[in-house]
Amino acid sequence: MPIGIVAKMLKISVHTIRLYEHSGLILIRRNSSGRRIFSEWDIERLRCIRRMIIEDKLNIEGIRKILSMIPCWLKVEGCNKTIYENCPAYNTTEGPCWSLKEKPALSCNRDCYSCPVYREAYDCSEIKNLIKKHLKISSDKLQ
Repeated sequence: MPIGIVAKMLKISVHTIRLYEHSGLILIRRNSSGRRIFSEWDIERLRCIRRMIIEDKLNIEGIRKILSMIPCWLKVEGCNKTIYENCPAYNTTEGPCWSLKEKPALSCNRDCYSCPVYREAYDCSEIKNLIKKHLKISSDKLQ
């Protein structure tokens, strides 16, 4: 679906969607001519962002901080303590791993749009449970 139709559907401006993209809250696929194309999944992610802003009274920076807490180092295969302790995604709250200018220490040979860390974080009502789930997996590994 093109950006103009998505903007009308969500009752927001095209500029707002571009702002979310530029801020790293959403990754958007482009077609061969460079136009943004949105899937139903992308639209649900935009709805989530809007809910966090309108209902939870968060701003873009607040959402970036929350998303930065998703423990990607537990999800990416091969990421061990030596690697993640030197990783900007582990050491900062600048934003989620997919939005960082300095890329994470371990690149997982796939684009961020397809990464399970990005894909799991689309439902804002489940972010806390997502973090809890990953922390439980981590503590189970240590025992």
